[in-house]
Amino acid sequence: MSIPCRKAIVNNTEINVAPLETVSLRLLLQKDEGERIKLYSAARSLGFFYLDVSDSKPYLADVERLYSVTEQYFAQSEENLLKDFRMDDEFRGYKGGNNWGSLEILRDDVISSEVPLPDIIESDSATVQRFISASHEVSHVILGELSKSLWPDSEHHLEEKHHPKKRNNSSLKVYRGPTLENLADVRDNTHTDGGSLTLLYTDKWGTQVELPWNKEWAWVEAKPGHAIVTVGDTLQALTGGLLYSCRHRVSQPVGGFEERWAVTYFFRPENDTSLVPL
Repeated sequence: MSIPCRKAIVNNTEINVAPLETVSLRLLLQKDEGERIKLYSAARSLGFFYLDVSDSKPYLADVERLYSVTEQYFAQSEENLLKDFRMDDEFRGYKGGNNWGSLEILRDDVISSEVPLPDIIESDSATVQRFISASHEVSHVILGELSKSLWPDSEHHLEEKHHPKKRNNSSLKVYRGPTLENLADVRDNTHTDGGSLTLLYTDKWGTQVELPWNKEWAWVEAKPGHAIVTVGDTLQALTGGLLYSCRHRVSQPVGGFEERWAVTYFFRPENDTSLVPL
């Protein structure tokens, strides 16, 4: 089914804005059937949706604090940043390049305290722990409600591949990705997310999605008090394609330099999960 985009103007440039559904976390927690149906529809059609977390004030306060922590972290010299680089480790530490950078912190490492946080973030360890814990719980709420829609009369459920006590690579990942002066310098990075769910918090235009019904690209608008949720390849595989992992890319609608930060939570399955339909 084709859903029309709305138009928006960014610095005198007209853009198409993706028609993302908004799902309420509060109503999901109340087991509202209508909200569960809305969630399932969004996860099947576009695989991107807004999650309204505006009732979760302490959680949003932690998101705001993590924006500040991210800015402080990437204000360090390249020499200091490289101290957190982990060779041949996809899910830990600092990664960076010309005009961008990321820092990833595994949930399992925070729980076990086996891997220390970077020095500049250690003073905010409680914020990191709270955000990871709350984001993991939110992801399980989404997972549980999707399972009810997928298999209402079956023992199958997505949680059986996401046991909270088993080792997994779920993580907090923060980004610095400033916009570039010239649009022509923006490289194509089209991809799908490999995990189960991604919760993205940002306050800038930065994500484009490929609409499955016409293969055109549309922008995802950042909304205060909302996470942008992405269905990943793992859920698409475990459901035999019933849920949709959407192609998307990080870009910018207009030229011009501007700092841009993002806070994400990557919710991933148990390590060594076999990606075959349940």
